[in-house]
Amino acid sequence: MKRKLVIIMVLLILCQSLFSQEWTVQIETGNTWALNDVISVDDGESALCMGCTSNKHGLLVKVDKDGEHIDRLVHPQGMILNYFSAVELNDGNYMVFGVCDDSLCDPHYQRYIRVDVFDSELEPINSRTFSVEDEAFDCFYVISGMLLNSILSPSGTVILAAAPAYYTEQEYYQRALQLYELDEELNILVMKSLPTYYASSIEEITYEPHSDNLLMAVEGGNFLSSTGAPGIYVVDMSLEVISRKHLNKVQGGYGYEVDPIYEISTDGNWIDDDRLILHANKVQLNRRTTFYYSSLYVIDSALNVYGELRLPPYDSTAWMPRGTSTAYIDDTTIFAITYCAEWLYSDIYQANVILVDKHLNLLGRKAFRDDEFLFRPGQPAAFNDGGCLVPMLKRRGTNEPGDPEFQGMLMKFRREDIEITWDVVQENTATSLLSPYPTLLPWTHIPLMRACMSTSCLTATVRWPMGNS
Repeated sequence: MKRKLVIIMVLLILCQSLFSQEWTVQIETGNTWALNDVISVDDGESALCMGCTSNKHGLLVKVDKDGEHIDRLVHPQGMILNYFSAVELNDGNYMVFGVCDDSLCDPHYQRYIRVDVFDSELEPINSRTFSVEDEAFDCFYVISGMLLNSILSPSGTVILAAAPAYYTEQEYYQRALQLYELDEELNILVMKSLPTYYASSIEEITYEPHSDNLLMAVEGGNFLSSTGAPGIYVVDMSLEVISRKHLNKVQGGYGYEVDPIYEISTDGNWIDDDRLILHANKVQLNRRTTFYYSSLYVIDSALNVYGELRLPPYDSTAWMPRGTSTAYIDDTTIFAITYCAEWLYSDIYQANVILVDKHLNLLGRKAFRDDEFLFRPGQPAAFNDGGCLVPMLKRRGTNEPGDPEFQGMLMKFRREDIEITWDVVQENTATSLLSPYPTLLPWTHIPLMRACMSTSCLTATVRWPMGNS
């Protein structure tokens, strides 16, 4: 009898592992440099990843919820190519957007938008390359940030938001904002060039739940650098900006902590009809050393703010969390992804897969560390079975001949794989002096008192006024 019980327990443990971290897929095609974006396709049965290799070939990887995957390298003759965004069309094909230029040019300066259409097996169907077509802009200055973002409109056309660059009198490149509307045959129906101070990077586009207006999370371009204060913009069906707010700072529950936000984004999924999870990367400047950290906020389409959660790690065992992004599974399961260095001067990074619910209650964290790799997670995507795909980029620590310098990884997680734990704080007297965080319990929920904008401070009950400010 005891032997049978032991066998049953072993089987239960083995079965549980099947429903946790189900698989890890290594991307063997090319020398992966970046996976810029991931979208759910085929009603959540699969996910489409896009990016480039280190020798600037466009890279697409499609993986289904069981781990089966196909990939494609795209190398236009004589051109370099980097994919940034994609949409699934009504006919089941994928329209993919990138930037490209002559292969002999500086890879940071690219003058053309590349549009490719693929079928469900990533076989090419159609392609077009077109220039910025605006005398105000010179090229795409490719260093960081989402240069392209796209969405399928209710009418079946595709809206593309691009961030081309122009050369300033101060002799550096600054990005701005340009909007396109394309049909399925890759014809440009509408093009709008917005004032050059509007934006420098488009982090996400989503349609508001109560209208046909677009809500865009962007990086600001109205400062003397390639990035400025992030903002949220509302764009109507004619691609005109009808409202905008530059988000500088958020005031939390501590009066002495007013830390600037330097980057915002969202996964574009609306919760409870009018709530959105906003990711914010922030910087704390009131100490001798500059610290970075990540927070999540719950907002509505009028920019009312309902809650804040600082994401772990809270301790000094990991340094400067960056790159926050989320994937909404359901009301009880939202995955938040960050990465950070292990200490101030370390080039060894860790990835954090964090579990929260829709009220921003912290449920648990799974941390990945490896002495031979640098982890840099990309945008996650949700499968329709409750799983979450997290792309990882690893930098190899070895220089063996023939080994790729970077290795792309696709990892699928379930809620059961994230340990529900409250012991993520690991502070002592020495490390707390260097920590970017005050002493907080990891489940602390800080109610947001007000959101400070570039021109005014709005309380949580003030509606977002229409019109430019």
